[in-house]
Amino acid sequence: LREKFDSIIRDQSPFRQPPKPKTGETFTWLQPVLVAEIKFAEWTGENLLRQASFKGLRADKDPRDIKIEEAEVETMAEETLKEEQPPALDFERPAKASRDTINIGGIRITSPDKVIFHDPQIKKADVVRYYAKVADCMLPFAGNRILSIVRCPKGISEACFFKKHPGPDNKAIVTIPVMTGSGKKEEYFYIRDAAGLISEAQMGTLEFHVWGSRVENLEKPDMMVFDLDPDEGMDLQQVRQGVRDVKSLLDQLSLISFLKTSGGKGYHVVVPFEPSAEWQPFYDFARRIAQVMEKQWPDRYTSNVRKDSRKNKIFIDWIRNGRGATSIAPYSIRARNGAGVSMPIAWEELDTVAPDGINMEEALKRVGGIDPWSDFYQLDQRLNL
Repeated sequence: LREKFDSIIRDQSPFRQPPKPKTGETFTWLQPVLVAEIKFAEWTGENLLRQASFKGLRADKDPRDIKIEEAEVETMAEETLKEEQPPALDFERPAKASRDTINIGGIRITSPDKVIFHDPQIKKADVVRYYAKVADCMLPFAGNRILSIVRCPKGISEACFFKKHPGPDNKAIVTIPVMTGSGKKEEYFYIRDAAGLISEAQMGTLEFHVWGSRVENLEKPDMMVFDLDPDEGMDLQQVRQGVRDVKSLLDQLSLISFLKTSGGKGYHVVVPFEPSAEWQPFYDFARRIAQVMEKQWPDRYTSNVRKDSRKNKIFIDWIRNGRGATSIAPYSIRARNGAGVSMPIAWEELDTVAPDGINMEEALKRVGGIDPWSDFYQLDQRLNL
């Protein structure tokens, strides 16, 4: 979604009567060219959706054909009010027990032969086995951190959806109430063991995105991520030079950093910290790093999220270091063709491993070998504020 949204940013609201931001909020307006399928309970008196749940984008629909269907809305609202609890989304509803099940890591896996990726062909059982095998490596980075996930229960060729709040479908997760920026508490969730990881894979989860802090110290982040996001068509050598420049700047500050592939267009430079600083100074520090990069090499880099500022440049994405923002977890699969993985690599591999150069098969070959991130949690690095 982020990639799609970045390409359709506009300056002005497309609405005749745009909503007003709450205190501390800012809006980024988009061209109204995408259609989303939303499940909801009813329309409010202000023409907003109540209990809305995003199911996916509908590429088969033309935005100009979308209109409010009053009768259908009323029927949905009436049916919802009659139910004590809203049903799970159709594609989240657990499958009925059948012979078409296997057991992986003590978890019952349904529809193991369902094709999730077509090129190469990867089945659901392959995805679950992957997460079972990488669990010991992945959990130090993905466990005990609030998650946002991407589920593709019918495979990546069908609608995938983003989920950050718990549902009734997975008993292996742990829920946690979190105070939001609006002053309200909302339920989030995390996993703490291999059973949680495997259970999420059983539910169709492909991508795991994590907060920069652990649940036991939620307001003190300990992992800073710089995502180098190149403009379309940029040469890979330019991206690699960007990684070197980020590392060089961090080295000057005596900060040891680590490298991983994104599974997409760029690399991630990750800096471990002791959980000592709070979110705002942590966020501000990440922003200053990106701004220094932009100032020192204005023809190469930008710290501005706007798409029109990225022409022939690399966006040094520092925004994911704010409270509530997430980044793709190390060892996580990406819900994209090729089944790429966001994989920890050694700095010496920068010139030989492309950002999308490690897939599930290659990742499994690396697990159990030399760990380039073995010292990640052995460092005592703190922000000097």
